[in-house]
Amino acid sequence: CRQFEALYPEGMCPGWSVVVKGETSSSTSMFEINLLCDPGDQIALHFNPRFSSSRIVCNSFLANHWGKEEVNNTFPFKAKESFQVEIYSDQDYFHIFIDENKILQYKHRQKRLSSITKLQILNDIAISSVEITKR
Repeated sequence: CRQFEALYPEGMCPGWSVVVKGETSSSTSMFEINLLCDPGDQIALHFNPRFSSSRIVCNSFLANHWGKEEVNNTFPFKAKESFQVEIYSDQDYFHIFIDENKILQYKHRQKRLSSITKLQILNDIAISSVEITKR
């Protein structure tokens, strides 16, 4: 499993957009995008498309435990195809777009948005680019 990390000490939210472009390797592809907060690598957003069950699971890991999973059965990913995931944060939600179609929104559970300072991607996919821009 490969890992990509980028640090944004000034905070990535709200108003920022993370765009990840890549290509899945096979029907068993696995990847997750985590937005981590200081201190202690808590996870404000865990975005995990699960190819085995064709669903997308989102969650947060705060105060040393996982919250309630939010499961979305819209699954636009296909084996050996390129994709783009965009995660845009406003004051209240992460808005998640796949190939420019909005798939879901996830209410912020970590209320101190400025503490979200790290992007982590765990993957066995081919990532071609990662951009973080202010909208």
